[in-house]
Amino acid sequence: MTTNALTVSLRETRVMTERLLLLLGVPKGAVPAVREVIVDAEALGIGGLAFLDSAQAAGTSWRAPILTAASGGRVTVEAHGMPAPYAAPALLDLGVALQREHGRAEIEVGGVRSAHLLLVLPHAALAYGAGIEVTCGDGAPRLTVGERAPAAEPVPRHLARAVRRGLDVDAALWWRLYHRSNDALTEDTPVSRRHAGATLDPGADDQNADVDYVGANP
Repeated sequence: MTTNALTVSLRETRVMTERLLLLLGVPKGAVPAVREVIVDAEALGIGGLAFLDSAQAAGTSWRAPILTAASGGRVTVEAHGMPAPYAAPALLDLGVALQREHGRAEIEVGGVRSAHLLLVLPHAALAYGAGIEVTCGDGAPRLTVGERAPAAEPVPRHLARAVRRGLDVDAALWWRLYHRSNDALTEDTPVSRRHAGATLDPGADDQNADVDYVGANP
């Protein structure tokens, strides 16, 4: 545990991450998959929450990665400057599909930012029976995809550890993200509270009166 660290649960991390992704403009349908990439990265200790902390300033808009070249199991993908957590779910799906069709595959990824976060993919691929090796050098990141080793753990150890012990997160980073994530919540108003049912009418002259309840009581 680092100095000034908080121990937070996996669930707390997922909830906060999901709120922040909504604020960053990630399409709602993509949020669950991107959330898991970021939580995986944090559990692995490679900076999932630090990415979220810097993502707002980067101002990255969402754009789906596209195939720019394909020859059998060798393909090239352009990420258009998207950060790795946004592109990773599509790369995982592509890698698993290519592995099933060709046995082995190589994917070169151009235009991806925060490429080191692609290191979540070897762990994410285990659930799909695939093995992914990520190479992040001076050039474009490269994914080499094959079958999962028979001895590989079915449940990634870093997530099992996070379930049992929680995640140690720098306190200043956590609270900064936590307070920012509250902007994703609906503002507390008489109207927003109606999802819980009608509220008592405090008086006809009150501008905040719930009109659904006016006249309901003698």
